[in-house]
Amino acid sequence: MPSFTSTLISISLALFTSTNAQSPKYCPPLGPIYPPPTNLSNDPTFATAVQDITSILGQVTSSNGSLSNTSISVQIFDATESGPLLNFAYTADNINTTLGVSKVDQDTVFRVGSVSKLWTMVLFLIEEGLWPFQEPVARFIPELARAGRELQWDPRKRRDGIDYVHWGHVSMGELASHLAGIARDYGVLDLSGMGSQMEQLGFPALQPSEIPPCGNPNPCSREQFFNGLLQSHPIVPTSSTPIYSNAAFQILAYALEAMTDQSYAELLQRDIIAPLGLNGTYYTTPNISLGVIPNDMGEYWWNFDLGDEGPAGAIYSSTRDMATLGQAILSNSLFPSFITRRWMKPATHTSSLDYSVGAPWEIVSFGDERPIDIYSKAGDIGSYSSIIALSPDHNVGFTVLAAGADGHAKVALAADLISVILLPALEQSAKEQASAKFDGDYAATDGFNSSIALTTDDGPGLLVTSWVNNGTDMIQSLMTMGHVTDPDTFSIRLYPTGLESPGQMSFRALMPPALSTAGNGPFTSSCISWVVVDGQVYGNVGIDEFVINLDETEIVKSITPRVLRTTLPKT
Repeated sequence: MPSFTSTLISISLALFTSTNAQSPKYCPPLGPIYPPPTNLSNDPTFATAVQDITSILGQVTSSNGSLSNTSISVQIFDATESGPLLNFAYTADNINTTLGVSKVDQDTVFRVGSVSKLWTMVLFLIEEGLWPFQEPVARFIPELARAGRELQWDPRKRRDGIDYVHWGHVSMGELASHLAGIARDYGVLDLSGMGSQMEQLGFPALQPSEIPPCGNPNPCSREQFFNGLLQSHPIVPTSSTPIYSNAAFQILAYALEAMTDQSYAELLQRDIIAPLGLNGTYYTTPNISLGVIPNDMGEYWWNFDLGDEGPAGAIYSSTRDMATLGQAILSNSLFPSFITRRWMKPATHTSSLDYSVGAPWEIVSFGDERPIDIYSKAGDIGSYSSIIALSPDHNVGFTVLAAGADGHAKVALAADLISVILLPALEQSAKEQASAKFDGDYAATDGFNSSIALTTDDGPGLLVTSWVNNGTDMIQSLMTMGHVTDPDTFSIRLYPTGLESPGQMSFRALMPPALSTAGNGPFTSSCISWVVVDGQVYGNVGIDEFVINLDETEIVKSITPRVLRTTLPKT
């Protein structure tokens, strides 16, 4: 009879093998497999997806639906079209129409909670770019600089890694990506405010000195915040594992104000609200008549004052304005594209394989054949919940704002329901548009027997179905170079690199190396296409480098396999 351990090992190996049996067949590089789709408002495939998303949102907000007691506003948008690709709003019955709106629409104001952190990062990138994030935060915050010096001069504290944060070791980037290992908050909603109720639950009575003097209901001053935070214990060492922190963004905002000599509110108005023409975004509490106010604690949370923690969670906005911010990020209209690309990258893993953390991105991955990374930020404050999600591969995003009970779970559900329809539709629209644009034959007109044919098939990218140069079959030549004898195991697929010049688009070809058959683990079966790009060059030009040439109306004119030093017009 097998032992428990051996049985467990067998089951684990079976599950592991089953999981890895779904490994990608083609191994495209990370990123889009076709150029992003355009003119989506007139795309029939995308129109069907919009109808499906509208239908499913209608179902979950119906009388028996899971979102029926939650008011929500949803928009889907892309980087180029001024209007929304989808606009959906639902008004729950349980709202206070005396204080707030009676009908939710794209201009209704909600609190967006921790999505405020995204606005704070945008301000930083507009004002300073990325350079500060490698710097120690103590450089910009005198209270933390003093704490760091005092720690160094006190041998007992210096050796104590459990009770004291070593502020001299904390960088701005670690704060922005929740890797500083510091407390989540100071004072805000501290349970000491529940006093006797906590004692009845078995907690000890606190001494007056142990109770934060601020945070609930009165927000902390800067002095109170740092006095309390410097007594808070560290959670984990810096850059070890992500630990969510609102206090980190309060500190970042103090640093930004020190760098710019401007208040956060002034920067928000000058750098984002005014340039983007936002009419429904506020840092301080706007008139309650602009908002949707749930009967259950809605007025309380609408007016709840976070004080200096506002950059972590105080902003109010509408779906129209949230979509406008998302469009600005996707279109690089607020700062250069190279900053956007560096910013929209993971800083750390989490314990979920499909969930990473950026600054302050919450990055979720979808897809079987290839990962599609969605850069999102969610937020909650009492009765209000929100999310904004961007797909850089498609230049499309969506936002969901909600007011009602259990909002976080309901916003997450809405985001899942939208994504499971939206992302396949975007992939299909991109593929269909790429097929219409690039598929076809390209051949020399100078009498030489040179040609190439492209198509889209069931796999990703643009498939090279034939390729001849001066009478030589280049597919056969590349198979010979790669020691491939079975043509069924070999393909050449072109993927966009994102590099462009006027009238030109860059592509790279992948001829995937065969995956190892020695095992089923990640070392033997992982996709290693990123290793082989530009792996073979001839005369300092990659064999895999292609440029597609377009006219002024974006119609494809020709293709240039650059290693062959020739251009083949489209026939």
